[in-house]
Amino acid sequence: MNNAIKMMLVHLTLFTLMVAPSAGGLTQHRASVTTAVTSPTVMTECGLVKGSLEQGVNVFKGIPYAEPPVNQNRWKAPAPLSNVTGTCWSGTYDATTFGAQCAQPINSTDFIHWVGKEDCLYFNVWSPSLDVSDNLPVMAWVHGGDLVYGNGSMPGYSPSPELAKDLQFVFVSMNYRLGPLGFMTLDLLSKASDTGTSGNYGFMDQIQVLKWIQSNIRNFGGDPNKVTLFGQSSGGTSIYALLASPLAVGLFHRAWVMSASAVLNKTSSDASSDNQVFQTASGCADIQCLQSLSVEKIFKASPWTVYPNWAMSDISDLPVKGGFDGALAVVDGHVIPHSPMDAWQQGQGTDVPVIFSTMAQEADKYHLNMTTWDEYRSEVTRQLSSFGSDIPNKLLQLYPESQYITPKLQLSDLISDLRVTCPIDVVADVADSYFKSLTYRCVVTQWPSQPVPGHGRYSYHGWDSTAFFGTIDKLIPKPSQSDLDFTANLRREISAFVKTGEPASTTWKPTKISTALLGSTTNVTKFYHRDQCTFLLRNGFFSYAWIN
Repeated sequence: MNNAIKMMLVHLTLFTLMVAPSAGGLTQHRASVTTAVTSPTVMTECGLVKGSLEQGVNVFKGIPYAEPPVNQNRWKAPAPLSNVTGTCWSGTYDATTFGAQCAQPINSTDFIHWVGKEDCLYFNVWSPSLDVSDNLPVMAWVHGGDLVYGNGSMPGYSPSPELAKDLQFVFVSMNYRLGPLGFMTLDLLSKASDTGTSGNYGFMDQIQVLKWIQSNIRNFGGDPNKVTLFGQSSGGTSIYALLASPLAVGLFHRAWVMSASAVLNKTSSDASSDNQVFQTASGCADIQCLQSLSVEKIFKASPWTVYPNWAMSDISDLPVKGGFDGALAVVDGHVIPHSPMDAWQQGQGTDVPVIFSTMAQEADKYHLNMTTWDEYRSEVTRQLSSFGSDIPNKLLQLYPESQYITPKLQLSDLISDLRVTCPIDVVADVADSYFKSLTYRCVVTQWPSQPVPGHGRYSYHGWDSTAFFGTIDKLIPKPSQSDLDFTANLRREISAFVKTGEPASTTWKPTKISTALLGSTTNVTKFYHRDQCTFLLRNGFFSYAWIN
């Protein structure tokens, strides 16, 4: 990790000196009619699935991709459905209703009550054509939510018929196991595992969906050799993990990593030790007891607000020295043998073109209550004084009041740089250094035309996914032309990347040459917030980046 940061700092220094340059699958079945029927039917490895026609797009909802992860299947790798094992469906599967979301807390403050089901391993497909000769690019969506919340069919935060029709891509979204059911690491579970490891079950679920895509997507009009994985927040972190996983090699060919965590280095042994809090609270001393626990008991016993603090309520705030949260995703030795940046430096993982994107004001979504400049100065001094008095003093100089219209924007910039922007710069720089494929870095700088209730005023966490999915009008009653142009430009850049491995704008060069500033148009800079990131990285703040 230190070497990665050193390399990044060298990159930053060089910028100050540079002169500006300026599969096979089920290919025999083909739907005879792709647009004239209201119930399109497609053959898969497990049998026929029947979907629906929505806005001229073939939509298949709630297709199961593994046995229910309950009882003996709990805390194990997903067991794929198979005719050999007799776990496929008989007849034609009705894929016209979304499957249940995975069990999760009811909200971010109530971790005892829960919604969803354990039987939740379903995915969805949107395709503008079922003609196997079309070979349409495929985009597979991984939803965010701290690896604790969410599903693959949230309105406004998932693919849609409109998106598939506009881009002429096949879209796939998925549910994957979350929270303690998806990411529990315990010695007790490791000893009972065939691999001698535990945890990262949610990542295994994602990999299983990617395997399904390779075997079946051609019959849905998709090209299994042109799969782009994209995800936001912990969905981006998931892709960060899969780029380092040997189990995912060959299963996708591009990646768009949105607002991900940069820190993914907790060892399985450390996580197992931390999670003894859960085992003690559960009262279980063997695997049979764990597998028989009710979901309610699992949630009650999980360490949401005691270390390892899975709730991570401080990640949108300035850090205190030595104050670290736990981690759900771990370096388990099987799904993730090495932390991603270490894996890339060793030539391991998946080497494909990647876009690493972040928002200029990631922390804005989290309702920072800041109204005066005196409050801003006091907050920075109070929070960061544990790192030494020179740290807050220097940061007050690097984020001067004269450059900001409000203290909230000023604080959001500082927190966002510290927690997300600068750490992801390091990640992108390492990938660019060791991948043969091209990698690209961008920061979304355009604000919504008006404040978005419950989200933010500036370029907040999730504004890019809202734009890409084309649902700005669900948040802003009358979107401005600049809002709509942002959607069009983002789709233009990403569409080109999906097709060619390069964004549409020719001025947007790979990571070490440029950072794109995305909005209704694409502008380019050498490096975003160079001086601020140099100072933060040199003073050890990479370790305080977002986790999960």
